[in-house]
Amino acid sequence: MVDYREPTLAIPYYNSKFMGQPTLEAITREHLAELGCTVELGTRLISFTQDEKSVKAKVIKYSGNGGEEVEEDIEAAYLIGADGAKGVTRKQLGLSFLGTTREDDLMVLGDIHLETKGLDRDHWHFLSPMSRDVRISFRPTDELGKDGWQFGMSSCTVDLKGLVHDEEALVNCIQDSVGLGDHVKVKEVMWVSDFRPNMRMVNKLGAGRIFVAGGMDFNIAWKIALVYKGLSPASLLDTYTAERLPVIAEMLGFTTKLHDRTFDSSYVEHTARSTVDEDDNSKQMKSKLERAMRRNGKMYMLGVNYRTSPIVVDEFVPTPTSGVAVVQSTYGDSQEGILRAGDRAPDAPGLMPVGAPVCFDIFASTHHTVIMFAPALAVPVVRSVLATLDQSVPREVVRRVVVLPGSASGPDGRVEMSSEVDQAIDAEVLVGHAGHAYRGYIAESQEVKIIIVRPDGVVGANVRGVTGLARYLEGVFGRMVGMH
Repeated sequence: MVDYREPTLAIPYYNSKFMGQPTLEAITREHLAELGCTVELGTRLISFTQDEKSVKAKVIKYSGNGGEEVEEDIEAAYLIGADGAKGVTRKQLGLSFLGTTREDDLMVLGDIHLETKGLDRDHWHFLSPMSRDVRISFRPTDELGKDGWQFGMSSCTVDLKGLVHDEEALVNCIQDSVGLGDHVKVKEVMWVSDFRPNMRMVNKLGAGRIFVAGGMDFNIAWKIALVYKGLSPASLLDTYTAERLPVIAEMLGFTTKLHDRTFDSSYVEHTARSTVDEDDNSKQMKSKLERAMRRNGKMYMLGVNYRTSPIVVDEFVPTPTSGVAVVQSTYGDSQEGILRAGDRAPDAPGLMPVGAPVCFDIFASTHHTVIMFAPALAVPVVRSVLATLDQSVPREVVRRVVVLPGSASGPDGRVEMSSEVDQAIDAEVLVGHAGHAYRGYIAESQEVKIIIVRPDGVVGANVRGVTGLARYLEGVFGRMVGMH
């Protein structure tokens, strides 16, 4: 599977953790409630219309326990449908669903309670008895209890669809396929469903005022907020498709290759005719499956980027003659030591004063962050950048931060404002002690670099001064600002 990676200064949260949907939803609802948003359960979208000013949606609310259904009309500025490919939003919006469905690779998934002596709860177990054409996996999950497991099963010869509707046959198949005899016993089946791999994607992620969820919906959230407030043109919303669709396409190509390796027909055919005794060929097949299950660094998804986006600006992209490789993949592995506009903004500790110890503390989903790396506050570019921001965007939309090198501060980590120019700087002033921020953002201590971090944590601009800043502001806020 995916190897554990030690956290780094730039990536403090490297490794993912599985979490059941009910638990995740409960956590999300709790945080939404703190923001004054209530999730209405038992509510289903049935249709919608839109015009230039709003969206009108019709929903059905269920009272529960066989109670009555009540229709309700809702009018809103925008609609984002998270009801999936089979849902009303995609179909009524007329979005195509291009690709294929692997009917032959049907799987059965479910939650069960097991009484077991042969499976520890520290690993995700993948079992494929050489005497049967069945592959089954068990992942322990304490969300169901100390005996809770999530299972997955695939086979070329077993009637998997029939097992979904026949619990007794399902239980017998699981216990027979495990190959551990009485050491594994199914106590209870909590939930079961069939699953067909879909190598499909929509042709676009929205039309007009209506969008479909595209995996990273914070990409569209901040853009809708700016357009709704009248701070950005509606054309900004088109970049949701422009940025996300290349990522989704590359992800599908990558995961399809992983799927094909895992469901290699030569392995399945071999297991169907093998005996319990493992010969050299069966060992090779087993090794092949183990290799197929290995996942490279792309699976961390920390290298997902929007470098090809029409609204990111980068004045530090190396030329073809520089000898530095320019990675165009939108779904690559994370590359510390390389930073392009469109990349995930890295973290960096050691910022002083203590009020902002790491970069992640100054980013937020409610504003852009302009970071000015400069050798001193008196550098003309700093004043020009601040003046440009004053002319172009409201103060609450952009957080302004100047990061000075460690040599610019005293022993206590603070900067002495030695002149009227220094004291007139209308921005937060931090010092990058130990150079972590400068290394993370590939900035030189005696040069100026301007980094703009978007509300979704992506580097929107990686520029040298006001010219690059103006290009970014024009792309996002739709206005050309004066040059200083």
